[in-house]
Amino acid sequence: MRLLAIISLALLGACGPEPGAGVTAALRGLDLTDCPGWSGARPANEMDFSLAASAEMHGRRCANSKLQAVRDFRAAIDKTGPR
Repeated sequence: MRLLAIISLALLGACGPEPGAGVTAALRGLDLTDCPGWSGARPANEMDFSLAASAEMHGRRCANSKLQAVRDFRAAIDKTGPR
């Protein structure tokens, strides 16, 4: 009878949410897609160079904002612990 109680408690302890499931679900809410930059050919004139520089600047700002969101998310986990 004691063995049955131990096995039952072990099975009940194994049931429940997966550790870190809340963190994984919250990570899905972050936009982690690639940020487009300049994808054209090598700029041949000043106009193309201006367009390429603008596209690269936009892509870097996009990537930096996503990195900041991940840093903020990580800081929130460090303060509160995983759910």
